[in-house]
Amino acid sequence: MDKKRKKEPGMKEWAIIFAAGALLLLLSVPDLFHREKTETVDAAASVQQREEQTEEYAERMERKLEEMLRNIEGVTSVTAMITVTSTTEKVVLQDTTTDSEDLAEKDGGGGERTSRKSTEETKTVLAGNTPFLTKELTPKVEGVVVVISGAGNAKVLAITEAVQALFDVPAHKVKIINN
Repeated sequence: MDKKRKKEPGMKEWAIIFAAGALLLLLSVPDLFHREKTETVDAAASVQQREEQTEEYAERMERKLEEMLRNIEGVTSVTAMITVTSTTEKVVLQDTTTDSEDLAEKDGGGGERTSRKSTEETKTVLAGNTPFLTKELTPKVEGVVVVISGAGNAKVLAITEAVQALFDVPAHKVKIINN
């Protein structure tokens, strides 16, 4: 009887097996090659969303200011422009845990050594899968320009003071133009 000899895998066969295994491993990890691009797109979308919210805030404040100023006697037309310096900021609730440990040692020669170790861990508090918001800060108004028609000079001063009070901006950043 002839016994058939089985051929042992050589270096070439082991290399092919290893390459196939590595390929299967790489293919089984989702988004291995697209993660950085996705994070960049998400960050850009987040920045764009904050900028849009800031624009909407400024436009909403302009409409409210125009509506208020139209109620002044003698004012026939109003156009307002508000500039802001920051975006809307959302403040999330965070839980901070602080741990400290003091250690004092004395050696046989009369020497003393003290050491202090402290750690602080901060975690964002979640409501489901989203961070729990404690407050939302509106953008800071940088300057206001108002173009009005029909108001007298005495009313221009009153309008300047009203804008200062509403938006907490100094007088030199408020300009009222009376056509």
